[in-house]
Amino acid sequence: MKITSKILFIGLIAGVMVTSCKKKTCINNVPELEYYQFYKSPADSINYLLLFNFRDCDGDIGMEATATIKDEFGEEQAFNFFIDLYHVVGNEWVKHEFGSSAGLNYKIPILSNSNVNPSLDGELERKLHPITSLLGYDSVMFKSRILDNAGHYSIEVETPGFIIQD
Repeated sequence: MKITSKILFIGLIAGVMVTSCKKKTCINNVPELEYYQFYKSPADSINYLLLFNFRDCDGDIGMEATATIKDEFGEEQAFNFFIDLYHVVGNEWVKHEFGSSAGLNYKIPILSNSNVNPSLDGELERKLHPITSLLGYDSVMFKSRILDNAGHYSIEVETPGFIIQD
């Protein structure tokens, strides 16, 4: 092998190594949430499952059990997955107020990915018991959003309306 061929070969190998280990950059650091499905649990026919898909390019989703996050408005939040329940009153969707309880809000646990590609995507599932979580309503709808550790909220996602059958 000639010297120029060896130099080109070494240069090619070095180029592949540098580009393959390059950390991916994040263009939009706001997490994304999308409604996926709502159905009666096949494992236990009492509960319903509410599923969403999420994406976060900088991978900063998840909280410790006792942690809080300061959101983009400067408010401390004890949860990072917010689910509002709506029911029908006189042909209009009305938000159910849970008062001081957590309602359907939830803490997504800490999630991680590689240092080379920190982006995260996956599925979020929330189990809902129709008597306690759905409060006996016969028609429900949900509005949801997630919060990343940098304080960015996803765009709020609205599900279609559902008829609850027990």
